[in-house]
Amino acid sequence: MKQLKQILVSFVIAAGLMGMIGFLDLVMGTEPRKLIWKAINPFKVMEAAEYIIIVFFGISIMIKILRYYIKKKKNSNQPSN
Repeated sequence: MKQLKQILVSFVIAAGLMGMIGFLDLVMGTEPRKLIWKAINPFKVMEAAEYIIIVFFGISIMIKILRYYIKKKKNSNQPSN
C-alpha cells in the first residue's frame, strides 16, 4: 500500500506541474493547441544516456513493487501459530 501511495503522489505532483507549465504558457501567449507539444517536447531532445537512466529507474520501481507484493502474498499464505 505504501508504494501505491508513493506512485499516486508522484502522478499527482507530475500532473500539477504539467498544469502549471500549461497555465504559464497560456499566460505568455502560446496557442492552446500547442500546449501539450511544449510540455512533452523535453523528451524529444533527450540523449541515449538519459533514456537509459529513465528506463533503469522505471524498472527498479517495478522490481520494488513486485518484491513487495510477493513478500505480502508469501506472508499471507503462511499460517500463524
